[in-house]
Amino acid sequence: MNEEKLWCLKEDGYHAELHKYYEGLFTQGNGYMHVRGSFEEGCSDAPQDEEYLRFPDNVTLEKPRHPKSKQGTFIPGIVGRHPLLKEEIINLPFYLGLEFRSGGESLDMDRCRISSYKRWLDLRDGSLHRSFIWETAAGMRLYCKYDRYISMADSHLCIQRVQIEVLSSEGSLEIKPTLRADVRTNGMSHFARITPAAEPEGSLSLDILTEEGNQIFMLSTLEVSEAVTWQGEHTAIMASLRAECPLKSGDRLTVRKLTAVTTDRDIEEGTVRDRGLLHLDQARDLGWEELYHRHAAKWKSKWQDADIRIQGDDAAQVNVRASLYHLIRSNAERDDRVAICAKGYAGEAYFGRYFWDTEINLLPFFLHTNPQAARNLLLFRYHTLEGARCNARNYGYRGARYAWESSLSGEEQCANWQYADHEIHITADVVYALYHYMNATGDDEFLEHYAIDILVETARYWCDRVDWNPEGYGELLGVMGPDEYLPFTRNNAFTNRMVKFSLEQTALCLSKLLHSKPEGYAAVAERLDIRPDERELFRHTAEKLRLPYDSRTEIVPQSDDFAQYADVEFDTLWTDRSRPFGHFISQERNYRSKALKQADVLELMLLFPQEFTREQMKAAYAYYEPITTHDSSLSAAVHGIVASWLGEKEEAAKFLQRVMAIDLSVEKKGAAEGIHIANCGGLWQLIVYGFAGMTSAMWSEDLHLEPRLPAGWEELSFPIVWRGDRYRATVRPDAYEVTKLDRRKSDASQTI
Repeated sequence: MNEEKLWCLKEDGYHAELHKYYEGLFTQGNGYMHVRGSFEEGCSDAPQDEEYLRFPDNVTLEKPRHPKSKQGTFIPGIVGRHPLLKEEIINLPFYLGLEFRSGGESLDMDRCRISSYKRWLDLRDGSLHRSFIWETAAGMRLYCKYDRYISMADSHLCIQRVQIEVLSSEGSLEIKPTLRADVRTNGMSHFARITPAAEPEGSLSLDILTEEGNQIFMLSTLEVSEAVTWQGEHTAIMASLRAECPLKSGDRLTVRKLTAVTTDRDIEEGTVRDRGLLHLDQARDLGWEELYHRHAAKWKSKWQDADIRIQGDDAAQVNVRASLYHLIRSNAERDDRVAICAKGYAGEAYFGRYFWDTEINLLPFFLHTNPQAARNLLLFRYHTLEGARCNARNYGYRGARYAWESSLSGEEQCANWQYADHEIHITADVVYALYHYMNATGDDEFLEHYAIDILVETARYWCDRVDWNPEGYGELLGVMGPDEYLPFTRNNAFTNRMVKFSLEQTALCLSKLLHSKPEGYAAVAERLDIRPDERELFRHTAEKLRLPYDSRTEIVPQSDDFAQYADVEFDTLWTDRSRPFGHFISQERNYRSKALKQADVLELMLLFPQEFTREQMKAAYAYYEPITTHDSSLSAAVHGIVASWLGEKEEAAKFLQRVMAIDLSVEKKGAAEGIHIANCGGLWQLIVYGFAGMTSAMWSEDLHLEPRLPAGWEELSFPIVWRGDRYRATVRPDAYEVTKLDRRKSDASQTI
């Protein structure tokens, strides 16, 4: 396979039943804004303005709407209210619209005579390309080539180009660029006001006011290689232009569309309209070539910091780069007011919300490729601490309780009570992530200025949430761990260990601060109103909190009561393994059965590997894997890492295939509703923690590898940031080396 093919996701031949899948897989973005890979002309029989009421449901098992196509334009931070689902990210107007018509026939992939169709996403620069031959009803044969990218350097800009060559015959071609607000978010319109405009000199605009008061301004300008006369058109929800261009055999026509998008949430000063005009003016001054050069240079820099190179497995190479692309694209590295939503801003399914995935699945990738981005992901939790305090108050507790599903404020958005009430481990997961960041980066200042507030407030919550038994030990009752198929467990092993860690570190941190920086401690104590006895309360609760296992336990139980749950005859119930197990069992029965969505104990061992013997790990893998359905997209990577640690190369390789198939399998069509972004982070961990055997920075001051490459892998190479220094690790079946890299000069490009 040549080098270019190792950087491209390809769609060879158009198949309508796969269109929605490729829309998700081909999502483009730059952190600031994201657009699904929809056709510029739309998709027949797939209206985007269907109104319906989406009800709270198990998203894993929910049957999605829009089987054929769902356009999506998302800007993190632009949200609206749903009557049943609380706060959701808004699907904004579709600004890619560029339609063509000839002899009364509109270009349509489903209804026109199309041949030689190809579409590909070039991961090197995030550009999307499409080419095909259109044989019109009037007899013209047109070769059409589409290219577009969302600028990584100039984050408010989207650049589109369509090139058309007349292969035979002649006729007239109508060009119709559009900005369309006929879109819905989970069946709802969140637009309070839509003001479209179209100017004959070749520009379009939409001025949108959302129900929540956000303003979005979209401005497009058109450039055509032939002289055309634009006619401005607009309806109440759409701005459009129209022009006719006569063509004959051999003619070549190029249409360019440059769009600027601004909102009132942007960090820059000025009105949305003035800034939109300024972005377009600056872009025109730069010119098409310089715009692309800036964009490509930014992507090149991103790949230098993140690319994983695999020799000996071309399929894995492409799959891994696809996951890295979406991790890079989905991160708003300069905006600590938002995090990365569960679908990587590539779909509406999880409403644009933030889960524990951020801290446990995504953070390690950013810690070791872009530490500033990792810091901002944690600053988001600091900024939403008041929302976490509100959650705790709503449940009758002191301190701060992080939301299972968070949006901008940090207040709980989950409409399903089982998860909202009982999946409390996220509050401790945040603290684990804070320490992971500080250990990986050495950013001790972060602790005193930001993390300490989170530590103290979450510790207060845990002290209230713990119940004390007659023997004097603390317990956590009615808990749902990461395994969402058992919601009311007693002393869930994963949750209790994470809470114990959180309380231990809070007490230790306060003691260290008191002795090393008395003035700093005094300031913190005053700001947080720390009582004299609270440090001892945190320490005592940590010491007495029950763990349902110890070093002598052969099989670490998922919870104290796990043995009492019912056994399951999987072969009898689960008759089609291509579908999630949850489709074959009622929720009521599942909630009392030993059928796991993911294995909490293996996740626990992944995060605290030094606390378990190899025998315990081996026993846990042998016991839990057969009863784990892997219905969660987070599950396969964890199993793959543990299998790799145990030297089970074939098992680890099988899980590698499962991890890659979650979004990349055409048969599964997993990306249709958006990217499983936590799984992308899991794939990075499987390779770096599993196959390369890197010891987590949580537990090691030194960069250490213990490689276990899959069969057939000749070489694995990846960059890593470790305590402020950059390295490249190169692993071969019989040896490895870690090379320190020179500090790269800062990128000279500026955002416009």
